[in-house]
Amino acid sequence: MQDLVKSYEANALLIQKFILSTLGNVSLKNLDVRLTERLYKTFPSLELIYKCDLGFVQNSPNIYSNKEEMYHIGADRAYLVNEAELEKGYYISEPYISTATGFLCITVVYAVGDGYLFLDFRLRKLLERFDLIEKNNIFKGINRFSYAIIGGGLLFFGVFVVLYGFYTFGGYVFGLEPLSIDAVFKPIIALTLGLAVYDLGKTIVEQEVLPRTQHVSDAFNPKTLLNFSVSIIIALLIEALLVVFKISIHNYKDLPYASTLIAALAFLLLVFAVFVYIIRKSEKE
Repeated sequence: MQDLVKSYEANALLIQKFILSTLGNVSLKNLDVRLTERLYKTFPSLELIYKCDLGFVQNSPNIYSNKEEMYHIGADRAYLVNEAELEKGYYISEPYISTATGFLCITVVYAVGDGYLFLDFRLRKLLERFDLIEKNNIFKGINRFSYAIIGGGLLFFGVFVVLYGFYTFGGYVFGLEPLSIDAVFKPIIALTLGLAVYDLGKTIVEQEVLPRTQHVSDAFNPKTLLNFSVSIIIALLIEALLVVFKISIHNYKDLPYASTLIAALAFLLLVFAVFVYIIRKSEKE
């Protein structure tokens, strides 16, 4: 979404000049079927048309390319307009998320004598028309499908690992397996890893598969990496604790191996702490 806004801001004058010059060649006095058909044919990026009176109260239905919605008649649209800039006969809003369509758009307000014509343009299609961004619709579809399979697989295996943890613990509780230290630690490790895998799959689905989320999410979400790293570190710490207990019970000679594992985890925690510090510092800036 931020990339779309930046691309629009860099080329706003060119795009606005094209829209205004094209509208100037069209008679906008009467908002009828012929006019709406011509506007939608001229502007493939146009997604909504409606008209307001001089007080910016909507007096026409929301007119889409394939339907009309009457219940918006009477709505106050003054919040969309900067009246000072409208003195020149038109006003073009900054990019925003449309409540009617859910997509990023700009609104062109054009004076038409007895009121104002409001035209919502979908920003992505507008930029694609000027070749300011690449379409790659086929590639995007394949990419989304691939992410859906990968994210769905991670969600499935995350749940599977969690259920496996409960299953193994149930085996110890009901006497199917001999009771030991593993009866406590192994299910905890399974639950922790299952949580990490599930959270990673959920994030992939939210950011790369769901279209509504994809429009509003950032390109990089450090919270995802933080959650995943915390889960992995906790699982490794539990495993290291389990190794220490096993060695202390059976063979003290293997304690150096456990110490090496704990030292490696301490270094991993130090790196993770530096990463968290950098993320928090960048957020404050």
